[in-house]
Amino acid sequence: MKTVTYERSGRTNTGAQALRVEGLRHLRVLEQGEPVMERDLTPEEIHRLTPLLETLQQEPEPATLAPQAGGPDGLAVTLAFEDEEMPRVRLATERLPAKGAGGGYDRLLAELDALLTTELHARAPRHAHAVLPHQLRHDE
Repeated sequence: MKTVTYERSGRTNTGAQALRVEGLRHLRVLEQGEPVMERDLTPEEIHRLTPLLETLQQEPEPATLAPQAGGPDGLAVTLAFEDEEMPRVRLATERLPAKGAGGGYDRLLAELDALLTTELHARAPRHAHAVLPHQLRHDE
């Protein structure tokens, strides 16, 4: 099984976040190209990813795609298999998970995006901060 890399980049808090699944055994999370977390895939993750990756890996490498970049209000998503000259998917999207690459690719993008989000949240959880009415300040 090849290594597959899913990357998203764009506006706020998504400056080049990537997830690399290596041989359906190992998971690596990168931010700005630097590894921030590594671990083995769980049996459940392997079970969910195997049919998606095996089906798509057997498809022929697509023709060269014109690069699409997320605009100032959007995101760019890329899905690439190792040893292939061009990424399989390159999409500009307004929200995650990205859609528009086709059935199997859309399902894989959704799965990898959820996995990346979960790993990043586990590493640095965001805590909600409640502002109580008496803490609000009104300017007159």
